[in-house]
Amino acid sequence: MEEAEMGCCVCQERYDETRTPRNLGCGHSVCTPCVQEIINRNRKCPECRRPFYATMASALPVNYPLLRLSRTLAALSLQQGQQAAAGPSTSSTRSPRKADAGECAAHVSRLVMRCMPCKVWVCKECLVMDHVVPPDGNCLILPVDQALEEMKKSHMEIISTMYLTLQGLKNEVANEIAQLENNKSLHDDTVSSLRQILQGELDVIQEVEAKKKEATDKMSEVDSWVESLKEAEAGILKAATVRELANAKLAARDCLANVETQVQREKQRQTSVNMTVPQFGPQNLRGVLQMVKMMYVVDESNGERKWARVSVHDCLLHLHVLTHNPPPPTSLIFSYSSVRSLLPQESPSTFLDLGWEGHTHGRVYLRMLGDTLRGQQFVLLCSGEKGPSYSKTRLFDVDRVGDKGEIIRGGDYENNNGTGGAAIIEGVFSGNEYLKEAVPGLLVGAHASQTARLGVFGVILSAWPHKKTDTGFGVVTSGLGTLRSAARHSPITDITVENCGVVIPL
Repeated sequence: MEEAEMGCCVCQERYDETRTPRNLGCGHSVCTPCVQEIINRNRKCPECRRPFYATMASALPVNYPLLRLSRTLAALSLQQGQQAAAGPSTSSTRSPRKADAGECAAHVSRLVMRCMPCKVWVCKECLVMDHVVPPDGNCLILPVDQALEEMKKSHMEIISTMYLTLQGLKNEVANEIAQLENNKSLHDDTVSSLRQILQGELDVIQEVEAKKKEATDKMSEVDSWVESLKEAEAGILKAATVRELANAKLAARDCLANVETQVQREKQRQTSVNMTVPQFGPQNLRGVLQMVKMMYVVDESNGERKWARVSVHDCLLHLHVLTHNPPPPTSLIFSYSSVRSLLPQESPSTFLDLGWEGHTHGRVYLRMLGDTLRGQQFVLLCSGEKGPSYSKTRLFDVDRVGDKGEIIRGGDYENNNGTGGAAIIEGVFSGNEYLKEAVPGLLVGAHASQTARLGVFGVILSAWPHKKTDTGFGVVTSGLGTLRSAARHSPITDITVENCGVVIPL
């Protein structure tokens, strides 16, 4: 279709918003101004001379397909003119053939344009009915070359977006790798600590075996000393004369002196003998716990074997009370002294788990004030090292409830009713060393005159201004609220120390 056919056959002007094409009924179209002139003249089609009977141009229908096609061709002409103005002059050379996208199957024309919103290639005839440009429609028609550039740009934007997505994914994977590396490093440290501890235990076993062999050899040596004493004794008994007796006495005296020297040396050797334990700190111990989950220590003193669990709670290492219950088969077991040695002697800390009505209601942490006999005794009763412990004992009394100096008491490991609980170490007394202000959280003991109850304890729950006690030896560092809740429970004897132990600082 020629571009000249997109104009009025009378005035030869292109159809537009002012010169809209009007259908005369015979199939031909004329612009509105020219139709009005024809009506005024003879009312016949200027091409086929067929008459029409409209009295006004607006009464004839607008040929919208022809108008749309005219608009599209006008837009294409404008774009081609702009491209020609921007490009180099080619007046001296033959213009290259316009690019197309093949042949239109519906109109057997070249597909020389693309409707970008509809995403289809179109020919000029396709524009008449199917693709309407603004202001009546939303189609954007571009020549093949421009359409290709726009399509390239669109695909490049999609690819660029995917590049950014992949880069973000790569960064996330890199962060994951870094986190895994850190996690591996932590586990490597734990494994290293575990190896050191295991090596320490193997060294202990070797040293114990060496000392055992030395002691076995010493038994044979002692037997030889006994034999020499028997020979000296026999020489004295066999003496029949004064001279023989004097010689036998001299021999016996030398034998006794030699045996005495050997005995003193053996006592010194036994004094220097100690059970060497592997040296490791609480951080290594925590690393082991993170790896094995269940760790126990065994104590074989006093002719019996007892176990204690080691755990981590509130970022603290806890050495629980010794019991006769063996640990699970999968537990890692170390010597009790190797862990107990990590507890500081000055101001050590302990814990008590309180429960009632079948539930554990809270953990109470208590720190000893310095290194006192009362404090040492409290630690021993929390750990169970000497046999008795506060574990499974009941609180037996609460006094001055709601008043100043309110106090709660427990720790009768003997009778569980406040009548017993004797001291487990000697020398527990009252006096200036334990003279403290009666403040909330103060840990106190029984007065020295109550000799049968020197192992029980009390905790002051409310202040008593200007009042002092001469049995204060510790302070509650956490869990005072649990003790106050227990004091409000009735009867107080329902409150049980479900578990106890000592705390190893990190």
